[in-house]
Amino acid sequence: MPRPAGEYHVPALAKTVVEILRPGEPGIYCDLTVGGAGHGRMICDRLDERSVFVGTDRDPAAIEEASRKLKGVRCRVILRRAHMEDVGPILDEVGGPLRAALIDCGISSDQLDRGTGFALDDVGALLDMRQDPGQELTAAHLANGLSEKDLADLIYRYSDERMSRRIAAAIVRARPLETMGDLVGAVRRSLPGGYRHGQDTMRRVAMALRLATGRELEQLETALGETIQLHEPGGRIVVLCWMSLEQAVVKRVFRREKLSRKLEILTPKPLRPSAEEVLQNPRARAAHLRAAEKLAAAEMDFGCGAHGTGPERCQGWHF
Repeated sequence: MPRPAGEYHVPALAKTVVEILRPGEPGIYCDLTVGGAGHGRMICDRLDERSVFVGTDRDPAAIEEASRKLKGVRCRVILRRAHMEDVGPILDEVGGPLRAALIDCGISSDQLDRGTGFALDDVGALLDMRQDPGQELTAAHLANGLSEKDLADLIYRYSDERMSRRIAAAIVRARPLETMGDLVGAVRRSLPGGYRHGQDTMRRVAMALRLATGRELEQLETALGETIQLHEPGGRIVVLCWMSLEQAVVKRVFRREKLSRKLEILTPKPLRPSAEEVLQNPRARAAHLRAAEKLAAAEMDFGCGAHGTGPERCQGWHF
């Protein structure tokens, strides 16, 4: 159900994001998935003219909304339509290291409500799943163009769905698929009679097509590695994940950078929204927040934070 005008997106864990990123000191702050600037506005409200806020998003509607939302802030604002993995050249133009960065993975509530094939129950929507409307590849191209084997491999790789081969065969038989309803119907017909988890299976198959269409996991890994390199010592990065595959990417990159003494993990366990926040914003239920801090070259690993003495440093962020 579309939200009223002016409610483009309700940011998840917003207060926690701001508390960890600590906006206020002069520097460069970046939101690589700025969306409607829900988090961005809260960050910019704590910055003055000595700071720069850089927001990128591959969705032009998001950039338009962010531009509206960030009018009147005191800091310098740079908004660019770009994929998160392309943030490096944009930050090179600004000059100077990053003080803080935010990545909110997945898709926004606005995109779910827009009718471009992201919502499983939007059966009449075209099987599109592009966050960037200028991108040529759509989910329909994958569903209709891949061989049965490659389609089964894609579904399994991005969803761990154990019936991926059976489902791929059903999709091939149902071609051409044009709408989300076509996809749902094909997957439903592939399932055994009386199967109780059909809705979960359909959701996993749709998720696999979406992730592959947008190269979301690959872009996340590239963007994480690059932004970590661009941070100043003590600079922080926060990532909001919405599914286990995204979490796996973030954990892998954070661990790798921690082992090389470049990063300190601030959240031994992911932070979750409070029951009150979930009540106000049910879509926040799946959010998992992970955060890390860039170390100076000589700093060692002391637990929870470059300048702390152990995990007690981040206990205050748990709900």
